Amino acid sequence: MRRETFHSDTAVVIGASGQDGYFLTRSLLAEGKVVHAIVRRPEVRNELRAIGATLNVHEVDLAEPAKLLDLIDEVQPGEIYNLAGQSSVSKSFSEPRLTWLTNAEFVSVILETVRLRSPSSRFYQASSTDMFGGASGSKVVYDEDSPLNPQSPYATAKAAAHLLCRSYRETYNLRVACGILANHESHRRGKHFLTRKIVDHVAAIRRNGTSLAPLKVGNLKIRRDWGFALDYADGIRLVLRQVATREALCGHTNKSSLELDDGRAYRDYALSTGCTYAVWELIDAAFALGGYPLEWHIEDPDPVNWHARFRGDGRPAVEVDRDFLRPTDPLEISVDSSRARRELGWSPRTGLEVFLGEMLNGAAEHKNVD
Repeated sequence: MRRETFHSDTAVVIGASGQDGYFLTRSLLAEGKVVHAIVRRPEVRNELRAIGATLNVHEVDLAEPAKLLDLIDEVQPGEIYNLAGQSSVSKSFSEPRLTWLTNAEFVSVILETVRLRSPSSRFYQASSTDMFGGASGSKVVYDEDSPLNPQSPYATAKAAAHLLCRSYRETYNLRVACGILANHESHRRGKHFLTRKIVDHVAAIRRNGTSLAPLKVGNLKIRRDWGFALDYADGIRLVLRQVATREALCGHTNKSSLELDDGRAYRDYALSTGCTYAVWELIDAAFALGGYPLEWHIEDPDPVNWHARFRGDGRPAVEVDRDFLRPTDPLEISVDSSRARRELGWSPRTGLEVFLGEMLNGAAEHKNVD
């Protein structure tokens, strides 16, 4: 039975202990919303509860989401943010079924729950630029209308969920929007991500000195767009509140010019800083911020031979490991976020130091997250 009470001041954040979920939950609580945080591991309950009095933490396995579905039916939330799922591309090759279950099938279950049990809720889905694929060694630019060409189980599941969200929005007129986010980092980043690996290595040098074994990485030449996760959490909220945000920016003065806040007015948005950096530049900035300037040797035509030494004592600092090379990776991935900047007024900070400084400061107390 459909409940009649709708709570616009209530939000459900699925994957609240992860990087984006954590920052988003903090922002929602700061707005005064009642937040139901959905987590996978019980040990993160106390950490999340400490950030707000109006936070309710629920432990839910995405493979058995009945508890979450009943919660949505009961609280009739104004906003639902799905930031959960298996997030590792490499892991998706070894666990394709789990990846499909958490990144695609779970989304279908949530969408159907919204349709049948909480149709007034707005639903945000975290999509991925991996959905678009890209040829080896190419330079690609993605936006909201780029053709889908997934090349991993992770990307395939994300693409399926993305298309399903569009279908529910168009077929059932539900208020559904997807955010397609470029790389964004913080001290909450999981240990299998490149930025976390780099920052943890710099922190280890602080403890053990430059005699530590060199940092082993993949292709130092590839270029990506990296931003600060806190800025992207702000962007996520704007994507889901897009109708009101667009109206505020346009400044309409008569009701006839206002958009109807229904599914037909919702669209997807890509978020990025608009600046790309090579992996070697990312590493150079992190080491410099840690107090360890590097001397780079990147003239060789073969990037496998690129490396860096500590400027102070000449010890090896960074080396390429062939096992980390991904031959199918595009050389450069850019994301066009002009629609979000124009229609939502979203403007992230740029520069590697913005998030690397925060990551280095938080390295000491970093805990693994969902």
